[in-house]
Formats: sequence, C-alpha cells, structure tokens
Amino acid sequence: MEPLLEITHLQKRFPKKGKKLFSAKEYFSVINDVNLTIAKGEIIGLIGESGSGKSTLGRMIMGLTETDEGSIRFNGVELNTLSEKERTPFYTKMQMIFQDSTSSLNPRKTIGEQIVAPMVRLGVAESKLEAELEVLKLLERVGLKREHFHRYPHEFSGGQRQRIGIARALALKPEFLVLDEPTSALDVSIQAQILNLLLDLQEEFNLTYLFIGHNLSVIKFFCHRVAVLYKGHIVEVAKSDQLYSKPFHPISHMLLQSVLSLEKQEDSYEYEEVVSADVQKLQGGCVFSDKCNYASATCIQSHPSTISENDDGNERAYACYHPLNQEIEQLSVVSQ
Repeated sequence: MEPLLEITHLQKRFPKKGKKLFSAKEYFSVINDVNLTIAKGEIIGLIGESGSGKSTLGRMIMGLTETDEGSIRFNGVELNTLSEKERTPFYTKMQMIFQDSTSSLNPRKTIGEQIVAPMVRLGVAESKLEAELEVLKLLERVGLKREHFHRYPHEFSGGQRQRIGIARALALKPEFLVLDEPTSALDVSIQAQILNLLLDLQEEFNLTYLFIGHNLSVIKFFCHRVAVLYKGHIVEVAKSDQLYSKPFHPISHMLLQSVLSLEKQEDSYEYEEVVSADVQKLQGGCVFSDKCNYASATCIQSHPSTISENDDGNERAYACYHPLNQEIEQLSVVSQ
C-alpha cells in the first residue's frame, strides 16, 4: 500500500522543572527515535500506558507541538521544513478529533459559525452560503439535525459534541485524521455509536486514521494494525489479530495481560522490578529492562534496534533482544 504518513527518527524533549533558580536546565525525552509508516486508507492504533507519549506524538504530527528532531512526511512532503504559510494547505488535509470535545469548542459561538468560518478562511468553500449548505448536510450525516446549526456547545450532550467535532473535521475534506481517545469520556452505548460512525465515514471518504487509545478491546475492533508505545519508544507494530493472539514484546504482553484477562492464565508472567537501583541508572539500555524477566546484560547496556519480519504477508516489527515467541518456546522445552 502507498504510504500517506511517514515518521522517521522523531524526537521530543521537555525541560524539567529546576529545583534551584539558576540551576542548569535539564530535559527528559517524551518521544524517542519514533519510526512509523501509515498507508492510505489504513487505521492504525497507538496504545501504551498513561504518560507513554501517545497524545504528544499525535500533536507533533498535527504541528501542535514542535518537533526537536526527525522527519514527518505527508504524501511525500516534509512538513517540519515548511513555513507557517507553506503549511496552511495541509491544515485541510490533516485534522484532529480531541478527547475533550467541550474544550475544543468556543462557548460564545454557534456550532454553525465554528464550522463555517474555517471552511471559508481556508478556501474549502467559495462562499459563506456554500459552506453553510455543506455544513447542514454534514450535521445530518453525523447523526445531528439541521436546527443544531444555530445552537451553542452547552446545549449538547457529550456524544453530540463529539459528533460536532467529527463534522467540523470532515468539513475541511481531510485525508488523514488523528483520533485522540475520541470515545473515552462517553458512555459505553454512545461509544459504540461513535465508533461505528467513524468506521462508516472512513470507508465512505477513504480516510486514514491514527487512533490513540487505551481501551484495548476498542483498538482490536477498530484498527488494522497496532503500534505499542512505551516511554517514548515504539516497541512493537503488528496487525491487530497478530498482536492480540501472540505478542512478541514483553511490554505488549504486559498490556494485554493486565487488561484483556480477568483470570490468571497458564502462560501469564508477572512483571516487576527485577533489576537493582544501580543498574537502572545506566543510560542507553532497553527502557523495559528494569521490569523484564528476560533482561540480559545486553538489554541493560544498549537499546535494541527494530527487527522487521514478514511471515506469509503478516508484517511485524519489534525492538527486543528476547522476543516472547522465542523465550516461551525455550521455557516449554525446559519444562518438558
């Protein structure tokens, strides 16, 4: 498939809060050497623990957070080298749907005003009247009514405001959407409605999605492929069915084991601090080496490079010296 978005060696650091007024500024990495390719028409999920950098990565792709190092290419165009004026056309091609729809809407303007204005400003519609007619159709398409055009954000429920956010994103006729946990604040019944709507729209408009989430059941249902992020590193990328049935990286296994199963399984493993505090201070090793049962001296000394495999068309990439497919097989041989 033809790539739409290509991310290579992406880096982002934020300054630490200094304890002293004139102390030297220190930084911590939020996104560390991230590489990811998203094909046209694909839905890829991004999962990880809270604080792993998922939302930061999404905001970097959209240009809402500045990139320190690395490359973001959209349809072959390098976005990080573009000026603000040169980047303007890409605001219509790339849109973001936020977790908190309330904070992304202006409480003093009607829904119609907030959707029409960017359409006219960015040249998606030639006139205000054309934009208004298009918005009325979009509101109906996302499950709202035409009279909602003249209402204010506080007059809607959470599910309705999320539908408004979807309509506002679609109004600019994008190719790519970043969905930052779009259903996490909604009731379960409303979540299903929004997810089904997004799937229908993806097929209807041939959209490409990056779905950021923490609900692994939703990710499995919704996405073609899944990328696992841990402390700013992408540690595994695989098709949804592959990852959920046979994760290679211990982090993937830990996430799935902690969420998807309420009962302790025979092949389950506990992950806890297994390395001394002195070893944890070493820099450059695998980010999971302080908790991994399979960590070796090599894991502690250097971070593993990404290995790509293709088994009968099933592509998988992982960054691990001791992938679970090998380690579990070795354990079963020893037990026999």
